Amino acid sequence: MDGAENGGRRQRIVVGIDGSAPSKAALRWAVGQAVLTGAVVHAVAAWEYPSVYGWVVPMLDDGFERAARRTLTAEVDEVVGRDRPVEIEESLVLGHAAEVLLELAEGADLLVLGSRGRGTFSRALLGSVSARCAVHGSCPVVIVRADGSTVSPLGTAERTAAITDEGTSGAAPAVRTKDWQLSLHVVEDHETTRVHAVLDADGTVLHSDARARRNPRDEPAPVVGDAFAVGRALIDLGHQLLREGTQSATGATEE
Repeated sequence: MDGAENGGRRQRIVVGIDGSAPSKAALRWAVGQAVLTGAVVHAVAAWEYPSVYGWVVPMLDDGFERAARRTLTAEVDEVVGRDRPVEIEESLVLGHAAEVLLELAEGADLLVLGSRGRGTFSRALLGSVSARCAVHGSCPVVIVRADGSTVSPLGTAERTAAITDEGTSGAAPAVRTKDWQLSLHVVEDHETTRVHAVLDADGTVLHSDARARRNPRDEPAPVVGDAFAVGRALIDLGHQLLREGTQSATGATEE
């Protein structure tokens, strides 16, 4: 089968890859859909250099691109195998995941993403890419949970209908939804874990750097170092947000 045609072109399904269980479920779902429709599956992984206070510093560590490439290749091989039932294109792109996926999904027939399906705080950290793509995607978006079940994002018309008109007399204030993006870059370097956090708070971009070092008397435990370093970076971002909020609300800067 040569594949389904759509306006003289072959149908294309874009799927986001990040190595997680939901991502693998999304790829598996996309391949199954492509088998039924004859579409091409475009597997996309995005990666970013860490930045230090607004400056991109690619010479800090060139392992991010290699790690992203390994993740992309390993996931496709694991989920699809070598005897691929459909045509699969692979792309590794430098940039923010949501922006990369939205751009590559322009003109596609479907965008498929994994959803962590966790609580509010974890969703803010881990699910912002799928949420942003669901809101701003130019093609239909399917979000797949780790168990293979799908989530139907709220459509544009439904979102519009769900917002109360502020001009209506006696009506409640309009509901506003904001999508804040948080990126955490974690680098484990022998006995030191370094974290660079970037928070895009509705246009205000905040940066934080933190690290954790293992006590020489302790046994190596990288996951503990990650927790300490990430926690310190988030605490610093929290203090920055409080200062921003205080300044916006009162005009005074809290030290």
